[in-house]
Amino acid sequence: MGRIEALKLAREGIPIFPCGAGKRPLIQHGFKAASADPDQVHLWWTEYPEALIGVPAGEKFVVVDLDLQYTEALAWYDDHRADLPLTRAHVTRSGGRHLLFKPNDEVRNTAGKICRGIDTRGQGGYIIWWPALGHEVLYGGALAEIPEWLIARLQKPSAEVIPLRRAPLRSNSEAARRKLDGLIRTIAGATVGERNHVTFWGACRLAEMAEQSAIGRDDAIAIAIEAASRNGLPRYEAAQTVQSAFKNSDRRNGYS
Repeated sequence: MGRIEALKLAREGIPIFPCGAGKRPLIQHGFKAASADPDQVHLWWTEYPEALIGVPAGEKFVVVDLDLQYTEALAWYDDHRADLPLTRAHVTRSGGRHLLFKPNDEVRNTAGKICRGIDTRGQGGYIIWWPALGHEVLYGGALAEIPEWLIARLQKPSAEVIPLRRAPLRSNSEAARRKLDGLIRTIAGATVGERNHVTFWGACRLAEMAEQSAIGRDDAIAIAIEAASRNGLPRYEAAQTVQSAFKNSDRRNGYS
């Protein structure tokens, strides 16, 4: 199924590339290496037959990504649905929506700028093409202009982000506090295409701090998940990535 859908998109002139189950690119250079060459696509899906299909944003369309698991995103969508034009929409794996609009250079890659749980994807970003897995497509024949009021909202300065709760450290070490604050900033600031990797790396470092009794394990896990949710990673995905990092730590230390 994946190869057939991938070749279909390529033959329609839509550049694509293979992604893993965690939505990370499986090829070097990621979305920058996307191709509409059927021969290249055939080779990729021969090597990765179960791959998800990644499609770069910007050239063919821009995207408003609604993660409707967030109550804020669901409320925003309910409040603004009547103001949004009918345009192609993909139901995502988590039950959210990808709203596709005509290309617009004013749409950049943002995470949570409209509200928590709503991201945008333009040049330099990409989405997973969920219709290839049989997820529903709404208004498939439409591709509307993104509304000016939404462009204006994206151009406003972001509202002040409420700081992460200050985790209680078990020592008064200034070095430990700086390390913790740096890890939080690194995870929260991860960009599209690197969020899972950076979250996993940061969670591993937090697990090490917990091993050294610098911070409580539960506090470390909670902080890592919250920081990852600030970079736009869906909370359930952030939790899976963080838990995986801490399980690695447990195995390394001989815990079952």
